[in-house]
Amino acid sequence: MGLDFPNLPYLIDGEVKLTQSIAIMRYLGRKFGLSPSEANIAKADNFEQVVFDLRMGVAKIAYSNSDEYGELRTDFLRKLPKKLEEIATFIGAGPFALGDRITYIDFLAVEYLGVVAHFSPKDVAGGPIAEYIQRIKSLPPLKKFFESEDCTHNFYSIFAPIGSWPGWPNK
Repeated sequence: MGLDFPNLPYLIDGEVKLTQSIAIMRYLGRKFGLSPSEANIAKADNFEQVVFDLRMGVAKIAYSNSDEYGELRTDFLRKLPKKLEEIATFIGAGPFALGDRITYIDFLAVEYLGVVAHFSPKDVAGGPIAEYIQRIKSLPPLKKFFESEDCTHNFYSIFAPIGSWPGWPNK
């Protein structure tokens, strides 16, 4: 395949060969006109990393050993409301993360915040983060996808089954 860093996921688009999720998202954002404006690049980079840190916080818990699980989960959940409040303030009236124009950051944020919402539904449900996620998922092409048989989000594990919290949708 000629990948510099063989891994999943990967994207091959002509001569472009990528294997890192965020690199793929950025590339597709540029290719399809979904990159942040020049004025918003720094804000986008910052927000990208904030939601990435949340996602990795859940991953750290998911792959912890049973001795650490409870303490890590408690600490994460203690800090979560403040972080979600900061994110909600950042998004504001939106409708998108960076204002009136959707960018690849919104797709990334919906995926990562969805993991957090699945991990701690009570902290997200009914609030501005849930509204943001729903607003993005309600865009006609996305709504069509999420309601289709092609959408696997309703039956796959967020993390590998070896995790302390694999994130099975039916548990």
